Amino acid sequence: MAKMIYEGIPIEFISQISKKEANSRKPIYQIHKWFGRKTDAIFRSILLALELEGEESVKFKEIYYKENSKLLQGKIILDPFMGGGVTLINTLRLGGKAVGIDVNPVAWFITKNELQLPEVNTNKDIEDEEEIINILTSEFDKLEKNVAKEIKEAYTTSIYDCNENIKRKVDIMYVLWVKKVRCPKCGKNIKLFSSYQITKLKKEGFENYNICPKCGDIVKGNERNLSCNKCHTSFDRDEGIYKGRNVLCTNCNEKINLIKQVMKRKNNPLSVEMYAIQYYDSKTGKKGFKVPDKEDLDKYNDIKKRIKSLSGSMSMFIPKTKIPGGYNTKQIQNHNYKYWRQMFNDRQLYYLSRLLEEISKISNEKIKELFLCIFSNTVNANNMFCIYNSQCAKIEPLFGDHHMAPVINPVENNIWGTKWGRGSFTKYFRGFIQSKRFNLSPYERVTFNGKNKNIILKDEKFYSEFAENFEEMVNSDKNTILKCDTAENLSFLPSKSVDAVVTDPPYYYAINYGEISEFFYVWTKEILRDKYSYFQSEHILCDDEVTVNDIKGISKEEFVNKLSTCFKEIGRVLKDDSPLILTYNNSSAEGWFVLAESLINAGFYVEKTYPIHTELRAGLIDNRREKMNYDLVIVARLKSNFASTEIDIDEFLRKVDLEFGKTYCELNDKNLSNLDILLIKVGKVLEVYSHHCNGIHEGRRKDIVKELLKCIYNKDYNCNVNNIKFF
Repeated sequence: MAKMIYEGIPIEFISQISKKEANSRKPIYQIHKWFGRKTDAIFRSILLALELEGEESVKFKEIYYKENSKLLQGKIILDPFMGGGVTLINTLRLGGKAVGIDVNPVAWFITKNELQLPEVNTNKDIEDEEEIINILTSEFDKLEKNVAKEIKEAYTTSIYDCNENIKRKVDIMYVLWVKKVRCPKCGKNIKLFSSYQITKLKKEGFENYNICPKCGDIVKGNERNLSCNKCHTSFDRDEGIYKGRNVLCTNCNEKINLIKQVMKRKNNPLSVEMYAIQYYDSKTGKKGFKVPDKEDLDKYNDIKKRIKSLSGSMSMFIPKTKIPGGYNTKQIQNHNYKYWRQMFNDRQLYYLSRLLEEISKISNEKIKELFLCIFSNTVNANNMFCIYNSQCAKIEPLFGDHHMAPVINPVENNIWGTKWGRGSFTKYFRGFIQSKRFNLSPYERVTFNGKNKNIILKDEKFYSEFAENFEEMVNSDKNTILKCDTAENLSFLPSKSVDAVVTDPPYYYAINYGEISEFFYVWTKEILRDKYSYFQSEHILCDDEVTVNDIKGISKEEFVNKLSTCFKEIGRVLKDDSPLILTYNNSSAEGWFVLAESLINAGFYVEKTYPIHTELRAGLIDNRREKMNYDLVIVARLKSNFASTEIDIDEFLRKVDLEFGKTYCELNDKNLSNLDILLIKVGKVLEVYSHHCNGIHEGRRKDIVKELLKCIYNKDYNCNVNNIKFF
């Protein structure tokens, strides 16, 4: 009996749990933001199916929730594009040894901190969960003692207590800012409000907060048309003066194009003005909004003066790196952002650097790295590219999506944090503690009678003992090799040494990881540069990144060449008949063809494909794509055992439709989008093609695959393989 991965996996069940996980990530993956990270369910299922027999698919659900800590014992699993480390985590949970490679140093650093635990006292068990938590909490307490008071004081404001007739200090949760532009016609400063609503909460008895467009006072009310109690101005809360890239000057009625008429004539980003503060009153337990007063403005201006005269150790922790040109960074360079530090205001720069300075003093290197990872994640929610989610009254971090869009109404977070709010260093530390608990008490979540329950799988505890080389890993108890390098050269691995490759390869145009992850890199490199060579350069070196980037001149042809080289190296290190399993999706025939071409170049044949529901990724593939919820799990091997049976194009396409119908029924999802349907059909094209391609001249194979993919994506396309027979 063949293994389940070749016979068939229960795609409906896996999709159901994957969909749930996409909306509620396990704690280990909340250690740091990474882009396009797949769900745990997909990779756990793949690795289980590698070792389970095909006949065991009927009890797959039962096995999924049981201890499987020895399933991959004696096996070596490679992920050459490890990204956020999902393959490695699941390999270690199932008892295998893991090899992870990524050319991106930020991905390497994140995965390292997911897998490593702080060292405990020599007379204690390394797996002592409470001892580990105590070590981390103790270090946090030191940071709190040395720097928290200073940061928390910077994020206080005063409110008037009518009951006691006094002013009291309260904690700032968020500071709301608005960008300003000078009208090129009349010279008036215009505040770029797209609407005048601050909150849009739908709570019974709650009056939402709005901002008066004339005097800037806070106006409470849920009606669309409101009147300011201070200046008596009537206004439509929904009708701001900024729409898209166009601005209407309320003074002279001039219509202004922000990019063409303003940004191209400026050298710097637009200036900003503080217009509202959301606070938390610990005495009453209530939250509220206020207009910034002179005390608030003076406090901020004092920080501006301090940062201008900053010198010594603190100044070294503020990024000085220029933003490099690129596909993603062009978006912010159009708004005159030239340096990474310009994405932060002065208060953020000052206190982030203070916090980073204290972290740099941690003597234990492993603990220092763990806290540096928490800090790096904190930066994502403490910059001037965050927005205020008015419907939920909370901040949304910069990388909620996978791009760096300039924000017209940015929100400043409380860096250390208060009781309420999100994205603070304190909140991320608490999440980090949960991630380390997950290392030693991993679980799977099951829904029973509408309620979620965590099934603890204690025997699947995981952490890495890092080996320097392959021989050391094989001949010792060490279980992980982690490399920051290109997958084009796997020379550190012997030929035929790996039992399976499970990976999520680059997605064509989708994400230029090097560009957007440099946002984190510039903050961490000063501490890591003396220890790791890949943190010594000014920028993340993207030359070896497998991607397409028109701005940097990395063409589609170069992408295919690079990915083909990676697949050839993967083929070299795989044991005979062992699989390359990858997850992939794309919204275009071209995106699928470059993957198919790379596999064909390396000699791989696609044996099985499985559509699995994965994360809801807005904008991951490209900004023009329709909704796409599925990934294709592709199982490929170098050696083809398929019979060379003759088939013509009509029969080929009928067979694709037949296999699609079987999968469609098995998947049992009536809400498939058009792109998801195409994804499944692409998988069937690759499968059927692999069964009938042996007799086709090698030089014609890629052309035929390209034509077939075009046929699938465009029903009206006149397929140029009509007269070709597959045999």
